Amino acid sequence: MVFRACVLSAAIAASLITVSAPVAAQAPTQSAHALSTNPLIGPWSTPEGTPPYDRIRPEHYEPAFDEAIAEARAQSTAIADDKAAPTFENTIEAMERSGRQLARVSSTFFTVASADATPANQAIQKNIAPKLARLSNETLLNQKLFKRVDSVFQASASLGLDPEQLRLVEETHARFVRAGAALSPEARARVAAINEQLAKLGVEFGQKLLADQKANDVWLTAEEVKGLPADQASAARAAATAAGKQGAYLFPATRSAAEPFLTSSPNRQAREKIWRAFTYRGDNDNGNNTGAVITQLVTLRAERAKLMGATSHADFVLADSMAKTTDAANDLLMAVYRPALSRAKEELADIQSLATRDGITQVEPWDWRFYAEKIRSERFSLDEAEVRQYMPLDGMVDALFETTRKLFGLTAVERHDIAPYAPGVRVFEIREADGSKLGLFYADWYARPTKRPGAWMNSIRVPNTLLGDAPIVVNNQNIPSPADGQRTLISLDEAQTLFHEFGHGLHGLLSTARYPSLSGTAVSRDFVEFPSQVYEHWITDPSILRAHARNAAGDPMPEDMLQALLKAQTFNQGYQTVQQLSSAILDMRLHSLPELPANFDASAWEAEQLRELGVPSEVGMRHRLSHFSHLFDGGYSASYYAYTWAEAMDADGFDAFVESGNVFDPNLARKLREEVLERGNTRDPAESYIKFRGRLPTADALLRNRGLK
Repeated sequence: MVFRACVLSAAIAASLITVSAPVAAQAPTQSAHALSTNPLIGPWSTPEGTPPYDRIRPEHYEPAFDEAIAEARAQSTAIADDKAAPTFENTIEAMERSGRQLARVSSTFFTVASADATPANQAIQKNIAPKLARLSNETLLNQKLFKRVDSVFQASASLGLDPEQLRLVEETHARFVRAGAALSPEARARVAAINEQLAKLGVEFGQKLLADQKANDVWLTAEEVKGLPADQASAARAAATAAGKQGAYLFPATRSAAEPFLTSSPNRQAREKIWRAFTYRGDNDNGNNTGAVITQLVTLRAERAKLMGATSHADFVLADSMAKTTDAANDLLMAVYRPALSRAKEELADIQSLATRDGITQVEPWDWRFYAEKIRSERFSLDEAEVRQYMPLDGMVDALFETTRKLFGLTAVERHDIAPYAPGVRVFEIREADGSKLGLFYADWYARPTKRPGAWMNSIRVPNTLLGDAPIVVNNQNIPSPADGQRTLISLDEAQTLFHEFGHGLHGLLSTARYPSLSGTAVSRDFVEFPSQVYEHWITDPSILRAHARNAAGDPMPEDMLQALLKAQTFNQGYQTVQQLSSAILDMRLHSLPELPANFDASAWEAEQLRELGVPSEVGMRHRLSHFSHLFDGGYSASYYAYTWAEAMDADGFDAFVESGNVFDPNLARKLREEVLERGNTRDPAESYIKFRGRLPTADALLRNRGLK
């Protein structure tokens, strides 16, 4: 198991303090005519109430935000100023009903801001993020509003509320307290200032990283791509042609382009070029270096944690998680890291032995994947390029939808009447077994120069029964586009990412929560990855691969190849696990510091920590701090451990299906849906897992899953 993605909630992004940008001047008041003709304002007469992306232009967003922010501010003020005694209905539930226009505009924009970060969209984000942070501060630090929330919280046991209402009261109260509402006036003012500064810095980090990623595009010659699989070479040539360079080959500094190249290319010098371009994103001597931003972010987070009464940012974050303490998170990380490091050293010896035959006396990090693939090929008679011929994207999408149908009875029907937000985005209607509509799914699988790196899920509309909203979820990946007329071929890892993201999507689609703020993926970071990671297991079910892993002629993957592919699942897990966990450990260590040392340098500190951990230089980290988006503009600071924490659950959870003798066991699938996917944050996540599995997991299944036990 390796890191797949993070969950991005547009609704959360709109209200939390981690959305970021430089403060801009107040926009001039818009004319009544401009507002009346703005497609974002007023009722939407679109199919299923979807965003009218075909009519929205960049200039529409800021006026719509200003209008929606003003409305949300007025609604919040009205609740705070209500003369009636505070009740669940006029305070807690009223807050759930407020800010609908802002949630709609925010989710519409932030979906595009991440997936299509054009200069115009980046400028909008810079202007609007501090306004959202300011509104969040005004709301969550409003003393009259907090007094009403606290009054309901203190009396909640005697109000006759049902369990979901009680959970909403507890979570709402905790949100205010964790925002600083219970602090002194001076501390509240400082927290508000820190929040706005963090907002600016987060977007600054993301935009610097994207700019540096673009600046690090690698241009290769025909000679340098010799030996590369035809689909990779043709896609790179098409990308170069589209960029105006005939005869060249363009490889962007993205994981989806770099890792296949490093695995397949026999040209060592070209591999080094690709590796350096990808690895040093954000750490180059140019205007896009992220080091100073990282220092400021970590310093401000530590200061805010102290104001909130916590020893460190990590302690503050984990108090609101399943793990609860940094010790619990670190214990799990090290329990997996130690055997993984031993395995990685064994793998390194094998790789060095093979590389020596080619005259390489010292293996470098850009050699690992190439020689690991040679060893895998020898041990399991596998050729990655040949395997990819049987894994076209369209076939893997069919596999995804068949899995979903067999587990939950859901079907997907493509909708061509709904406007996507960018070319290549597909929209599907997800239906229940009886044919009734469940929600909509936007699939944005291909890379584009303006898309942020990685893969993620977000919601355009969060399902809830209070307001009668049906869900709309989005999945993003960064699969390179093929040359014209060619099939999109993907790796097994990319297919697992496809399943992973749709696992998040199901968490958003299937929620039956009454209240928006408790719906879908609005759970702790170390639980939100369980539904996604457990879903990955089904792509390697033999029946799914036999049905959908087919080459261009329609022939199924040969059985010996299929069996070898499955047997090779735990191959190279020492390397992959050390890469992932070293990133998680450094995240926890960095955010556990009460304050940064003088003259802190992120790259130097990172190197020192890796030496102390004993991470071989040939392995390194999966995410260097300089481009660690999850920590510095993705909401996962002091939370990257969550993937490992959730993997203990997903490995153990899938074991339940294996133990039943049927990985599509309908009773277990029903329990997974009812006790986990539908529940959202309506109860403690540990209770949801126990209701599904009967007990909490241990690390044993995780270690077995990785072949480390």
